[in-house]
Amino acid sequence: MKEFPMPRIESSGDKNDKKKSSFAEEFFSSQKDFYRHYAGDASIEIKPASEAPQDVSTMAIDLEHGKMYVNPVFFEDKAYSLDKANFAVLHEYEHFRELKKLLDDAGGDQVWKNHLDKLKKKKRYAIFDNCFDDIKMNRSVLQRAPVLEKTEENLYKENLFASRDFTELPKHLQFSYALLREARLPGEECLVAPDVREKIEELRNIRSGSGVGLVDYATSPYTPMEMRLKLQEKFFEPAIDKFFEEDAEKKREEQKQKQEKGDDSGKDGEKKDGAAEGGEQENKGEKQKGKNADKKSVKIEKGEASGEPKNPEEYFQEEYAKYDENNPHAVPIEDVEKGVAGYIETKKGTKSIEAMSKEAYAKAEGVSVAELDEYEKFWREIEGIKNPETDEAVIEELRSMFKKIINERKKKKYVPKYPTEEGEILAYPAEAVAAVKSGEREPKVWETVETKERPREMYGDFDVTLVADRSGSMDGIKAIEQRKAVALLLEALKDFCDELEEARKDIEYDLDVRTEAWSFGDEAQVEILKPLSSELTEKQRVYAYKKLADVPGNTTKDFLALEKIRDSISEDDLQKLRAGKLKKIIIVLSDGQSHGADKVKEICRDLREKGVAVVGVGITKDGASIKTTYAPDGQVCENPGDLAKVLGGLLKNELKDL
Repeated sequence: MKEFPMPRIESSGDKNDKKKSSFAEEFFSSQKDFYRHYAGDASIEIKPASEAPQDVSTMAIDLEHGKMYVNPVFFEDKAYSLDKANFAVLHEYEHFRELKKLLDDAGGDQVWKNHLDKLKKKKRYAIFDNCFDDIKMNRSVLQRAPVLEKTEENLYKENLFASRDFTELPKHLQFSYALLREARLPGEECLVAPDVREKIEELRNIRSGSGVGLVDYATSPYTPMEMRLKLQEKFFEPAIDKFFEEDAEKKREEQKQKQEKGDDSGKDGEKKDGAAEGGEQENKGEKQKGKNADKKSVKIEKGEASGEPKNPEEYFQEEYAKYDENNPHAVPIEDVEKGVAGYIETKKGTKSIEAMSKEAYAKAEGVSVAELDEYEKFWREIEGIKNPETDEAVIEELRSMFKKIINERKKKKYVPKYPTEEGEILAYPAEAVAAVKSGEREPKVWETVETKERPREMYGDFDVTLVADRSGSMDGIKAIEQRKAVALLLEALKDFCDELEEARKDIEYDLDVRTEAWSFGDEAQVEILKPLSSELTEKQRVYAYKKLADVPGNTTKDFLALEKIRDSISEDDLQKLRAGKLKKIIIVLSDGQSHGADKVKEICRDLREKGVAVVGVGITKDGASIKTTYAPDGQVCENPGDLAKVLGGLLKNELKDL
């Protein structure tokens, strides 16, 4: 586990044990309530080292029982303020939570082992991983305890990265340090090599379809550890390797020049002094002096005959050693490995109450725990999708509109307005008497009421049907973004249903919201993914999620799905449509020319005559034909990453007159 940069830990033997014990007691006494509040209902507790089953000089973790033991004495030794000590403890706590969450996920133990093996083999990866994960951990702390924002700023400015000039360091370390410091001190740009700066800005400018930057997404508190590691491997480690190779080549050149310079001076000595004993002794002395002065060259000489080390990272052992000196592990990595191994072994033989409850729930819903976990990870990605125009999550914009709609449908209430000079109720009789005695003729002591106007005629039902393209041309990013967009709308409308149910007793003008989802491609792909209802069960979520990941169709027969949807509309719903009691919208997604465009136009015309709104959304320029096939309600989303935002906008537009 990558740890928060801690001060150097000194031996406790040279301190007064009673003083240390007193400090620890005072520390936890003053922070006990805060830590309990910070942890919330998490199954992890922060405990003093005195309660640990064995001696703890710094910190220790107990994964099995969900406890983190802290010995705060080293904060006192280094004169850390209480706020800084708190921040460091909470940072380590977030590391602990991240690790435990990963290990509790299906296959998480293997992800952890593979990651640890990589860090052991390449120190440069370990340093970068520590820096990059620190960004995420610090964001997690501030999300739960924003009051510590200034503390973190002071910690980085005064203790961890007092200097912002990294130009003397190897470029691969410049890259790691600058990413961390600038993320935590955004107002202070670090001094780095031009190509390092160029690469940092290039990575920052990579954005998802929702507009979230790569660095922000990878280090978000909501991003699972496994996803962060995948992003590191894909985008950041290649940059680390590139700079490392350049740094190593520079070291090779420097070493070569040193050797050449040494050979030349030796030849000159022979010409001037021959094989004089004094010259030989002097040369030996210089060699010995060189050995003592440059420890790196000692290691290098142990490598190949050329002077190049077998592992090029040996060139940077001084820089790496300095990093380790300033950033010791709060929990020794060996202890973490033992803790993880024990936890994994325990998990094999026993199941927690939480795990058993989840299994029972999954079984009742007709899905597996692994499927639930996979969908939960998927949904966390969707929740972060933002509208770049407002910088607000699309799901939150929709939830705000849901609340507005519900409030407009609530029963009439008397709304008091006071105080006034006249009204229906004498609200302040004592003040009235006093005012009259003092000569005031029209005191403001009355209360009046006003009623809300009866709203316009409202729909009683609202149906949304999503029709997704599963033809082969959707393979790749288009299918991924389509799946996100469909899930976003289904989940958003499920939230709407839940809000309505909760407010039902206060609603005067009732509303029922239903959703359904279909797919098309070849005849085999024309199927209902989620039937028309206000429900969205776990089984339906998982089924739609899996089906939309599979795009085997060779044709685009959207007309077949539309035909089935049209024919499935009940007579009762048709009457509601005619009476204006039902609002029904069908949204069709596709990236290509329909293999039955005339048939689509015919069915759309029929549906619209019945009062159903039909909208077509083309995905990328390949779907431009949708504008004519679904005219006048056809549009194109050129960037697949914008699809969720576009569908969210469509839904908002349909909701505004609900």
